[in-house]
Amino acid sequence: MLYQYAITPDAFEPSCINAMNPKGVIVEQLLRGIQENGLLANLDLGKWMTIVRRCLQSPETDPEARHEIESCLSLLHDRNRLITHPAGAAEISGDDFRWLHWALHCSQRQPDLFHGIFASDAYLEVSELTDSAFVSLSRALRSSCWLQRKISEDFEKTESELCKHVKPIVRYAQRLHLVDPYLSCRKDSFMRTVEICAALLGLFDGQRHPRQIQIHAGDPMNDLPEAHRESKDDRLARWVTVLQPIATHTGHTFKVLLWKQKSNGKKFHDRYIITEQFGIAAPGGLDVFEDGSEARANLSTWNLLEHEQSRKILTTNLHHQKSPYQYLGSKEVRP
Repeated sequence: MLYQYAITPDAFEPSCINAMNPKGVIVEQLLRGIQENGLLANLDLGKWMTIVRRCLQSPETDPEARHEIESCLSLLHDRNRLITHPAGAAEISGDDFRWLHWALHCSQRQPDLFHGIFASDAYLEVSELTDSAFVSLSRALRSSCWLQRKISEDFEKTESELCKHVKPIVRYAQRLHLVDPYLSCRKDSFMRTVEICAALLGLFDGQRHPRQIQIHAGDPMNDLPEAHRESKDDRLARWVTVLQPIATHTGHTFKVLLWKQKSNGKKFHDRYIITEQFGIAAPGGLDVFEDGSEARANLSTWNLLEHEQSRKILTTNLHHQKSPYQYLGSKEVRP
């Protein structure tokens, strides 16, 4: 549901971004599609963006197309969708086709990284490089890597399937919110989800980068079975105990917030996985099972949220001063 692409800078040269060249429209459409559910590679420690800006500022670039493309790139930056990748290899820094080489290198280091690598037709043809990930601009919008993007996904609630689907969501995220009224530190099926998300959050380029995780759970006095019920203070203390080893191991900072329904108010019911990049509605809940019959009998459906929906959930519904729910309290756990 979240797809990462690379576009080589030649696609932004004036010869492409020109009112008389349909490839400029294709580049704009690619960027608008990536805004919906994609990430864009900022190759060579961000030097990709420097080259792209230089191309766009050329007096030969169509002004209207430049404005639209710059707006798209700015929005991707604001939503943390421009992903900086390591510096390219020094030995090919002067190669005319270094951007293809560097994108390929990133893809080979992490085979599941790029859904597609787009480049101008001439650039690909002259480079004489071949790879299944390469897609020419002329067929970009008709390619399988573009047409097969999904905004919803059905899968079995197994640990292996959760890892597969949550990895692209949390890999580059700075902040992760897990929202489920039934999420409990007393239930292994939920704690495995927390552990898996923590293990994958900020894990890229062979390193784990410390991030923030907020857990939004329900009133422990309504927990089932009844033997699990306890005061909010006891539940928060228990969260601290179970999260401390995970925080120490991963370097992540946790914050647990407890909520309940106000009298005659909105029910705290919906379940989400939300980062600053984008959000997922998970109406089937965030619990997960070991691979087996129980997991196969419990299918989960995840749906992509609009960016404004995600923003409203975080800034209103889950804000302790603005929320329609009653805020019970919170605890922070640091490494």
